[in-house]
Amino acid sequence: MRAAVIFVMLLSACSGYDDLALLEVDTIEPPAIEPGGTLRVHGSGFPLGRSPDIMLRGSVYRPGMRASTLSARLAGEVRSESLIEIPVGDELIDALGGRATVDGELRVGFRAADDHRDVFSAERVRVDFLPDTSAQLRADSVREEQSEPAGAQSFGLELSREELGTVGVRVVAVDPGGFAAIQGVKAEDTLVGLDGMSLYTWRDFAPDPTKNESTVLVARDGLRGVHALRWPREATERSVDPIALGLFVLLGLMLGWVSPATLCLRTRPWKASLPVWLTRSSFVLIFATILLCVAAVQWTTMWILGLGTLAALVTLASGHRAGATSFAFAVIATLTVMLLARTASISTIVAAQSPPVLRWYLFQSPASLLAFGAYLYGLGAVSSRAPLSSSLYSAAAAVLGAALFLGGWPLADSVVGVAALVGKAAAIMLAAQVFDMSRKAATTCSALGLGLAAVGLLVDLDALFPQWSALAVGCVCAVAARALVPPLRRESAPAMV
Repeated sequence: MRAAVIFVMLLSACSGYDDLALLEVDTIEPPAIEPGGTLRVHGSGFPLGRSPDIMLRGSVYRPGMRASTLSARLAGEVRSESLIEIPVGDELIDALGGRATVDGELRVGFRAADDHRDVFSAERVRVDFLPDTSAQLRADSVREEQSEPAGAQSFGLELSREELGTVGVRVVAVDPGGFAAIQGVKAEDTLVGLDGMSLYTWRDFAPDPTKNESTVLVARDGLRGVHALRWPREATERSVDPIALGLFVLLGLMLGWVSPATLCLRTRPWKASLPVWLTRSSFVLIFATILLCVAAVQWTTMWILGLGTLAALVTLASGHRAGATSFAFAVIATLTVMLLARTASISTIVAAQSPPVLRWYLFQSPASLLAFGAYLYGLGAVSSRAPLSSSLYSAAAAVLGAALFLGGWPLADSVVGVAALVGKAAAIMLAAQVFDMSRKAATTCSALGLGLAAVGLLVDLDALFPQWSALAVGCVCAVAARALVPPLRRESAPAMV
């Protein structure tokens, strides 16, 4: 009797068992599909006669639109134990916006034989959904003139109109003064991706309007792999309440006035003699010419090594710790800028600032503004000394600071570019000589700037651009007022008899 019971239990267990535990998804193809095509899922353990439960989840990237999320249920049919076919119709393409790149996972599931559980397998997938080619060609033939996309023009690119049906758009020409040229893109390069979306035609090159920078994938014959370049650009204009901006300006005034530990500047007497100033100006001219004309030194690591050597020379020659202190503040400020621009290339940092420097790089990013104050403190600690080693260090640090904080140069490899960089470096040296910040204030600014730059890697602080700008304007005005009011009060005070 006991044996019979055990036998019945085994039979019931076998009847409820199925081979769905062996369900596995291996590959999903093709990588690009048009309406009327079929998406094929290859794997093993697909039960014949069963209806699969197929879910497509992930991020959706479309030309000129903000990235969004997708969770769609697809209808498919099991063709064999290793193949599922999913027809793609016009409805799905239209729902995705006509042209989209989906990056996520495809989940294939089946109901188990016990009808109480689901067995599924998921696989990473990246599929480009393309509009119907014939319909797109008919739409293009109606247009009398096809203008270059605004995104390509803003980056200084002219793209090919050829459509080969494969990933990649050829670069026909590059504007010498555009972002693309600064990043090293050349004619005949191939652009294969933009902001997470694969590029099949020139129409696809439309950046996400909600981002302050774009990630572009570039391929070139003779180079292995695909290289990712970050191209900062102007933020999308947002409607801002003037009352809110006024409140942020007032808040900035209050912070700048009542927080001397972080923002108070005090004037100090001019100590550099005319021969010392002329010597440093000559060094500035030499360093600016080297930075512009020698591409090999357009990396912050090279300048940090040079500054470290000069700082050691200053420390040994003067017998004071001014060189080491200045170098420490310069390293932290430079690291802050590199985190903000997400690059260690000086030319790329300059490209990140864009022409309206004060609008984007100083006011939109308060971390850079704080780092700039700490950098001036470090430079002022050395520029007040007269030895030749101090002049060497001050000139090199001023040129690096002009590139990091003031936009570098408008025209590279030209006399005008050298003159502009020399002028900005001289302004930094002058500011470091005239204004002084307490050591505690400089340390606070340096730490706050580095902390904000690190937070910016996780949180999009640039989304608050108008508010940051208004806050920074208020702080700068308060600092200027604190620097001017005490001398005026001393002059108006009655003389003591």
